[in-house]
Amino acid sequence: MCGSVRFETTGETFGMNYYHCNSCRKYTGGPVVTLAGFMADQVKFSGYTLKIYASPEGVGRAFCGNCGTPLTWEGVSSTRGGHILKFTLAPLMTLILLYLMVTLGYSFYSERIFWLDVADDLPRFSEFNGDGTPLRHGPVSEGLPSK
Repeated sequence: MCGSVRFETTGETFGMNYYHCNSCRKYTGGPVVTLAGFMADQVKFSGYTLKIYASPEGVGRAFCGNCGTPLTWEGVSSTRGGHILKFTLAPLMTLILLYLMVTLGYSFYSERIFWLDVADDLPRFSEFNGDGTPLRHGPVSEGLPSK
């Protein structure tokens, strides 16, 4: 929001997902959060120092220590083999047009707010996207809102 935390990414994101989990919603204040993932060695920060909240789930949630803007979800990925950063999409506004068409799906769909569903055919997962078989493809029902 204030622009005092700066960052640069190299290479492409390993994916973008919509997260419905309670912890992401609490962190950002939104009904769903879009995160773009990068390996930690793809990201370089500068400017104002990030503050990191040690989340009960064993991950870090970085935010601007000046204005409080949520910036990243940080953790170790066993499937990716290292430390990863997942950026909230708001600070990545220049990437939106590049990656909107490659969104991989919905994570923690079973935790979504019952009245929020999106009319697309992306897969919905009960946990992280790609962990197991999707619960479904597409919304719960034809009309929104749905339960």
